[in-house]
Parts: sequence; C-alpha cells; structure tokens
Amino acid sequence: MNSSLRTISLLILISATIIALFAYENGIYKTYSVDLTRQEQMGLNTDLSQGGQTTADITYTDEGIMLKCNISLEYQWPYCELKLHLAEREDQGAFNYAKGVDLSAYTEVFLNISTMGEANDQIRFYIRNYNPLYTNLYTDGNSLKINEVEYSPNDYPNGKFIPIKDFNVVSWWLQARDIPLELRGVEISNSPLLTVASGGLVDEGEITILVKEVTFRYNLISKENILFSIIAMWFGSAVIALLVQLKSFRSRLRQSKSQQLKQNEVMAALQLEKQELEKLAKRDALTGLRNRVGLSKYLIECEEKAHAQRIPFSLIFIDIDFFKRINDEHGHSVGDDLLIQFGRTINENIRQKDKFARWGGEEFIILCMDTKRDKAINLAQKLCKLIAEKPLLAGINTTASFGVAELHRHESTASFLERADNALYRAKTNGRNQVQAAD
Repeated sequence: MNSSLRTISLLILISATIIALFAYENGIYKTYSVDLTRQEQMGLNTDLSQGGQTTADITYTDEGIMLKCNISLEYQWPYCELKLHLAEREDQGAFNYAKGVDLSAYTEVFLNISTMGEANDQIRFYIRNYNPLYTNLYTDGNSLKINEVEYSPNDYPNGKFIPIKDFNVVSWWLQARDIPLELRGVEISNSPLLTVASGGLVDEGEITILVKEVTFRYNLISKENILFSIIAMWFGSAVIALLVQLKSFRSRLRQSKSQQLKQNEVMAALQLEKQELEKLAKRDALTGLRNRVGLSKYLIECEEKAHAQRIPFSLIFIDIDFFKRINDEHGHSVGDDLLIQFGRTINENIRQKDKFARWGGEEFIILCMDTKRDKAINLAQKLCKLIAEKPLLAGINTTASFGVAELHRHESTASFLERADNALYRAKTNGRNQVQAAD
C-alpha cells in the first residue's frame, strides 16, 4: 500500500471515527412527524359532551394549528382538546381506530407548542392506544388507553424533547376499568389518536394553544453498538494494513525485475510525451498572443478554482465581423495586420488579471476570473464600442461580435464553452457589432 493510499485510508478511517463519535453524542434518528396540514385528520372536543359549556374552534395558520378555547367552569373539570388522528378514515368516513400507528420503537417525542391566555399555561399531551384486550369503542367510547404527559410549553419556546418513559397512564382511566397488571403500563404499539388538551387546572376565560410540530424519534444505533463499531473498525483496519504490507513485500521480492522493466517503459513513454509537448507552441506565431494550447492550462486552473472556492468565473468569445470579406478584398497581408492590431488593442484594454488568447482564425477569447456575468458584459460592451470607434487599419472599418457566459456550479468545460459560443452566434446572427450573453 503506497503512502498516498495509506494517507487516504487513514483519512477515511478518521472521518468515519469522527462521524461515529458524532453519532454517539448526537444520535442518528428515525423520525415520524405528524402532518399538521391534513385538516381532514384534525378534530376538537370540549366538556360540552359532559354537560359543560366550554367552546372551542380551530384555525390553520402558517405556523401550525391554533386551538382557541373559551373555558367555562360550569363543568367540574373543564377542558378543551385538539385531536390529531393518525388512523385513516374508512370508506364511510369514520376513523378506523383499530389500525393506528406503531410508535413503540420511538423513545421520545418533540413537541413545539405555545399557549396564551391564562396564568396556568400547562397543557396535556395524550397518546391514545388501541388494544382489543381492553378497547371496545362500541360499549366504551373512552376505552382507548390514555398515555399522558403534562408540562408548561412556554418554558420551552423552541420546543421540547420529552422521553416516552416520562409518560404515564392517567389514573382515572385505570380506576374506571379492570385492567390486568401487565397491561396497566404505557403502551403505544397501536396509536390511532394524539390529543393536545388544556391543563388539568384551568381558570375561566380564553386559552389559545398553538401546535407547531409533533415529531417522534428514536436512535437507529445504540451507543454500545457505536463503540463496538469504532473498536472493530480500527482493529480490522490494522489487520488489513498488516496483511496488505506482507503481500506487498512478497510481491516486490518476486517481481523486482518486472517492475524495473515497467519503470523503464514508463520513463521512455514520459520522455516521448515530454518531447511531443515541447513541440506544441503555446504562443500564436502571428499575434504573439497565447494560442488555444497556451490558454488551456489557465482555463482548467480557473475552472477548478471557481468550483472549489465558489468564485465567479466568466469568459468572452470575440469574433471579428466580416473578416473573410476583408481578407478577400484587401489580401491576406492586410488580414494578418488586422489580426495583429486587433489583438494588441484588446490586450491593452483588458484588466491585468484577465487572460487573453487567439482561439483560432479571427476568433479570440478572454478569461475573466473573479468576475460575474454582469461585469463581463460591461467589459465586452466597452471593448465592442472601442473596436467600432477606433480605426485599426487605415481605410478599413472594423467591428466585432461578443459572446459572454459565466460558469455555472458543477458545469463542465464543454458546456461552459458551448454556452459562450452560442451567445457569440446570437450576436452575429442578430446583426453583429454587439454583445450577447448566455443565461
């Protein structure tokens, strides 16, 4: 295993360990969130059914569900509650309470709730559970087990994670029924209904309860398993590294001659490649500007820097208008002089950080690093006006067309160049002597 691969492997191992330690401290959770936008799943209930006079209504807001209660002390234990149905409706429209959601794997629930309206701002949160061993809604409409927690939500303005172990089965529900001991504990394995209710002790008047989020979660990987994974990962990596080193050593002993031959072949190939590269001229022989090969290095470097550091990068394609006609009417010597003067004029009027090259024929290119599309357009317009107003050669009016593009995030070189070239094509087809920019 070579040093770079060892370094990469070590970095991967360290990264995995950091992730595992993060998971150890913060957990990797599976969540179940109640969809508060499904109005058909919501309902309300008050003590009106018990002879009281408490009234309530529901309002749906961008923040969540708002329950407004007008508490009346006509009933001994006044209340109002928002019902969040997890069970789906049957064809007849009624909720199928026998088919709830299994929440038994979840270890805590996140409640983001706020209240307004009275000094006692406590609320009760119920998880109702269906079990045919004690639930018979035909004979006992309140036989869904009530697992309850009561707290003051305004103490937690950003919400509160409440462990399921902090829930209790309400005592009055147990006292009213003959429930076996093994069924008297908290049970949420088939929960068709959640309820947000006013507190146990309330004053007469208006209460507003805003339910913003209800999310259950549990840790997918226990802390013990995470620690075991870290130990196993490092131990296994050490064993693998040792085996790889032994294999590499034996391979080097057996194949030293073969490796030497391969190295000689590689060196010969590299030498040939070097000679070929040296033959490639990086400067345009006519204008003295960089040519396409000479600019390629800067194009790649600029693209990599732009993607890595999210720096804006634009390019400008330039094409001398009617260059072929100038060549035909005045001769190639005049055409060459025009190319030289054109290149010199552009080069003298761009910024120091810009890279300018002859792309081929009468086409030129400017690389504009750290330059957004609008600034590149401004530069192109300035150059377009300069060329049109400044005589480059006596007796010859010269104009040029410009195509501008800014590199998109994750965009390839081919796509980048193609968009700029398409913009240049639009400038030429729309009448030349103008600037067009790609989207």
